[in-house]
Formats: sequence, C-alpha cells, structure tokens
Amino acid sequence: MASDDIPRPMGPRHASRDQLRALAHPLRLEIMTRVGRRGTARAADIAADLGIPANSVSYHLRILARGGVIVEAPEAARDRRDRVWTLAQHSFEHGQRASNNPGERDRDYLDASAATSLAGIDWFRNAWTRHLATLRDSSATSEGSSSQGTLLAMDLRMSPQQAEELTATITAAIKDANRLNRDEHGVDLPGDPDSEGCAQDFRILFAITEDSPGAPDHPAPHSD
Repeated sequence: MASDDIPRPMGPRHASRDQLRALAHPLRLEIMTRVGRRGTARAADIAADLGIPANSVSYHLRILARGGVIVEAPEAARDRRDRVWTLAQHSFEHGQRASNNPGERDRDYLDASAATSLAGIDWFRNAWTRHLATLRDSSATSEGSSSQGTLLAMDLRMSPQQAEELTATITAAIKDANRLNRDEHGVDLPGDPDSEGCAQDFRILFAITEDSPGAPDHPAPHSD
C-alpha cells in the first residue's frame, strides 16, 4: 500500500485516445484497477493479487505505461532497480461525449472508446462467470454459498431526457458507493472504517443504450 505522503497526480478527467487503446483488454483493466486501489504497486504485488505470473503482469504494465495509463513512482521504490507504478490520473471516463476536448468527434477516439467499453463488458463477464461457478460448486457439494451477485437485464420505454436522468441517478449512487472504505484518491482504506465487519470487493457494470429499431409499435393495416 502506498504511503500517505506520496503525492498522486490528479490529471485530466477523461481518458486520452492512447490511454483507451492501452486499456482495451480486460486483464489490463483489472491491473489498472489494482494499481489504483493500492496507490502504488509493483508487478509482484499485482501478480499476487491476481494469481498470475509476474512476467505476464510486467508485460501488461509496460503497455499501460506506453499508453500513459500508469507512470513510475520512484519515491516509493526501494532502490533504482525497483519499479513501482501509480496511476497517471484518477479518472478514465470516456464515451461519445467524454473527451478532454468537448468539441472533439474524432473517429479514432470513438473507436478506442468502443474497444475499451467492450473490454469492460468482458471484465465484468469474467467476474460473473466466476460467480456462477461458485454457485454451481456450492450446490454440488450441498454447501451454502455466501457469494453475492445480481444481474438485471430488461428493456425500458422512456424519453431521451428520462434516460439521461436515470443515468445520472445511478451514476451518482455508484460514485457514492465507490467512496466507501476508500480515500480521496481511490486507495483502499485499511480496516474498512465504513463497513460493519470486513468489506468485500464487488464488481459493477452499468450500461444503457438506445435499442436498435425493430418492428413499429403500431403496424400499418394490411391492404390487398
């Protein structure tokens, strides 16, 4: 865990195109999340967190560094050979309207944003697959499972303004929950002060999109 006296850059709010290209992989999204939660991290730290080889983590860390997602934190290193990483910024928001240049409608940026969004779906899918496997295994052994998970998928009929209001409400609630048991930089707080007992890690995916056109609501009457 990073020391509180280590400065962490705030940076711009939105992700750049190069950052999005580097993040367009579910494992790199996971590594980015782990670095952020630790504040600073070495490849060995992330490898221990995820249970994967350190050389694989190092490879993905290099890609994230080239894309500007992470930067070295030499002030946290033990010596000159010790490579310690921290996030280059604390938010990587992106999407059709998310850009550090509000008027920008660059196709490359939108393509990179789309690729990262799809990687985010895979990132969540991986966790959901593990959740289902836990439920299956506990059922097979007749043991109760404490695994918690909820998936709600449905279609809604509302105006674009109502969709924006729904998005704003859910986004605000998610951001409030994200501040529980984490400091202002997003680093996990020891002892989970806002939790009764021990806090658990949860993964959330919220997505809303306009449905593709289908059959008209009121088909025209057939005529010969």
